Amino acid sequence: MALALRHRSLLTKLYIAMGVVALPLLLLQPLYVLPAIRAQLEEDRSRGLRQVVETAYGVLETYEARVRAGELTTAQAQTEAARLLQQLRYGRVEYFWINDLSTRLVMHPYLPAMLGKDLTGYRDADGKAVFVDIVKLARDKGEGFIPYLATRPGETTPLPKESYVKLFAPWGWVVGTGVYVEDIDKEMLGLQQRLLLAVCATLVLALLVGAAFSRAVVKPVRGLAAAARSVEKGDFSVTVPVQSQDELGKLGHAFNTMVYGVRDMVKGLADVAIATVADADRIRRSADALSKATREQSDQLQQLAESVQQMSRGLSQDAEQALTTAEVAASNGRMAEEGGDAVKHASRKISEIVEVVQKSEEMVVRLQTSGAAVAQMLQLIQDVSNETNVLAVNTAIEAARAGEHGKGFGVVANEVRKLAHRSREAVEQIEHLLKKNQEDTSNAAALMRQGTLRVEEGMQLSSTTAEALSRIVTGTREIHLRVGQLAVDGARQSSSGETIAERIKTLSNNSLEAVQGVNHIAQAVVDLHAQAQQLWALAARFSPEHREPKGAEKS
Repeated sequence: MALALRHRSLLTKLYIAMGVVALPLLLLQPLYVLPAIRAQLEEDRSRGLRQVVETAYGVLETYEARVRAGELTTAQAQTEAARLLQQLRYGRVEYFWINDLSTRLVMHPYLPAMLGKDLTGYRDADGKAVFVDIVKLARDKGEGFIPYLATRPGETTPLPKESYVKLFAPWGWVVGTGVYVEDIDKEMLGLQQRLLLAVCATLVLALLVGAAFSRAVVKPVRGLAAAARSVEKGDFSVTVPVQSQDELGKLGHAFNTMVYGVRDMVKGLADVAIATVADADRIRRSADALSKATREQSDQLQQLAESVQQMSRGLSQDAEQALTTAEVAASNGRMAEEGGDAVKHASRKISEIVEVVQKSEEMVVRLQTSGAAVAQMLQLIQDVSNETNVLAVNTAIEAARAGEHGKGFGVVANEVRKLAHRSREAVEQIEHLLKKNQEDTSNAAALMRQGTLRVEEGMQLSSTTAEALSRIVTGTREIHLRVGQLAVDGARQSSSGETIAERIKTLSNNSLEAVQGVNHIAQAVVDLHAQAQQLWALAARFSPEHREPKGAEKS
């Protein structure tokens, strides 16, 4: 039933609600109101019968009091009391009767022929011994109700009747009266008809009022429904007229406010959707550019790692060559030391020649012999000079390859080359002197002093050469140390280069992972772009003036 009511109109539901309200009123009459009224009438009827019997009983008490007062005899009092009660009426037609305890009828206004007779054999239409039961009730209880069938005066149809009887003990009389149940039924029928008419009139009035009220309610509601359908189609210019300040008026005002708010909200959603689509496009382009740049950076890092590895291998080779150079420098140092010793020895020999020249000219032959030895030593010095020159050239090459660290070596190499050049010149001069000495042996005496001077010069040159060789040895040692240090530094740099290469590879791998993350971001931005376009489509359904944003790509 609830499902069926969902498809009914509001007006039908209101009518059904009024019918549901009216149905208990209709059912309340036969089920509660009328039975309650009937019970109340029966109770009133019983109370009324008791009261009228009490009235008749009071009449008998009055005459009994006159008998006790001596005003009347008992017979006179009974006669007058019976005559008075026979004339009494209530309800226009209702009467009293009197019978005694021997079931003899004493007074009855409508049965004069049966007065003084024994009514023990009297039966009603159902065969009930009415007076016998009346006497029995009076003897047992003194008073009470008794139902039976009786006919109305002048009629022959027996009807249900209920009487109330009470015993007047001083005279042995039982006075009673009764009413027909039909009267109560007729009264109930009239009352039921009046109630039904009142209820029907009330229902008709309620239906009219309810119809007017329901139409007054349904019409604004239908207007709200029509406006809501217009809003559903995207028309936010519709408004509901507010003609009252009741709940419907408040509902209409709230609906108008809601439409204004929804219109502003949809407009804002459309603007946000357009901005989101544009931002999504920009983010996607930025993500693509970032992905491309990150991928290029990863490739460059890989190339840099390979270059660093190659540089590390080159540094390793340079370190090995530096170690070889250090060994060569050490060998040259030893040779320079030997040359220094030879120069010192030559210096001592020259000193001896000076002494010989100074002592005697006879020592010329020995001088020639010594000159041959000097020639040999000069040849050795020339060889040392040549080797020193080669060492200086190699040192200059290594200094040039060492860059900033080899500038000092370059200066040393230049000085060594100069020394070697001067030594070679000195050797050439000494050779010239020796040749001249051999040619001028015959003139040796005359030229002894001049030879002595030249020998002294040679001695000075030997000292200079010794000093130069000493400096060469010192420089060679320093070159050996520095080249060894360069070899160690080169090995360390080679190891550091390997470590840097590994770190660059790690950075390259991280860059690849960053590329994947950027790709995920780009995919998320694509999804955001599609969702923003869906949001714009929903907003555009309610806002036709919003056009698709420029530059938005279709997903």
